[in-house]
Amino acid sequence: MQKDKPREDRFTVEAFDCRPDGCIKPNALMQYLQEAAARHAQQLGVGFADLDRQDCFWVLVNSRIEMTDAPRWGQNVTIRTWPSGFTRLVASREFIGHDADGRELFRAASEWMILDKRSSRPKNLQRLDLHLPQAGPKALSTELRRLRPAEAYTPAYTLSVPFSSLDFNGHVNNTEYVRWAWDGLHRWLGHSPALRSMQVTYTAEVFEGDEIEVLVAADGDAPIRILERRPSGATDANVFLMEIDS
Repeated sequence: MQKDKPREDRFTVEAFDCRPDGCIKPNALMQYLQEAAARHAQQLGVGFADLDRQDCFWVLVNSRIEMTDAPRWGQNVTIRTWPSGFTRLVASREFIGHDADGRELFRAASEWMILDKRSSRPKNLQRLDLHLPQAGPKALSTELRRLRPAEAYTPAYTLSVPFSSLDFNGHVNNTEYVRWAWDGLHRWLGHSPALRSMQVTYTAEVFEGDEIEVLVAADGDAPIRILERRPSGATDANVFLMEIDS
C-alpha cells in the first residue's frame, strides 16, 4: 500500500456538533480530524491496536487549522488526509476539508508523537518498525511551529478534570483542551468569535481530577492567546496553548 496516498472520509455536521449560530464547534472539528487520522492510521497498519501491541500510543502535540468557511449544521464534509513525513520524535499529517460540492472549507496540519504506555516518554520513530513515509506534500503554506506562552494572561476560570474528558488511553483527549479553551474565551469575551485560524500546542498529559486554570491574553488586533496550566504557576505546569485569529 502506498503510505502517502490520501484517504477520504465523509462526516455529517450534526446538531450536537454546532454552536448556537449553527457553525461547527472547534472541538467538534478537531474530533473529525482525529477520527480521520485514526482511520487512516489503522488502514496503514499503525493504528491504535497496532501500537497497543508495542505498549505505546499516538498523541497529538501540535496542530493548525486555517478556515475558508466554517462547516455548518447539516453539511456533509469530506476530509482528505495523508501522512507527510517524520523526524526522530514527530510524525506529520495533513488535512483538507471540502463540502458536498467540492468547495474547500479548511486546511490543517498536525504533528504527532508516539508515547510509551508505561513511562509516557516519547519513542524514537526512527527505531520503530512502522515504515512511515519519509516526506509528503504540505497542506499549509507556512511551517508549523510550536506556540510559546505570552508574557501576561488574565484568568478566565478553573476546572477540575472530569472522568468524561478521558479517552481510551486513560488521559484527557486532545479535543477537550480545545473545548475548555473556547469556554474560557466565551467567558472572557462574552461571546464566541468566528474562527479564521486556530493553532494548538500540547505540552503535558492531563488526567482525571487535575485542577486546570484557563487564562486568556488579548492585545488589540493581535491573535487571541489561551493558556491552560496546573495552578502551581511554574513554567512546567503549562499543559496547553492556543492562538486564534477571528
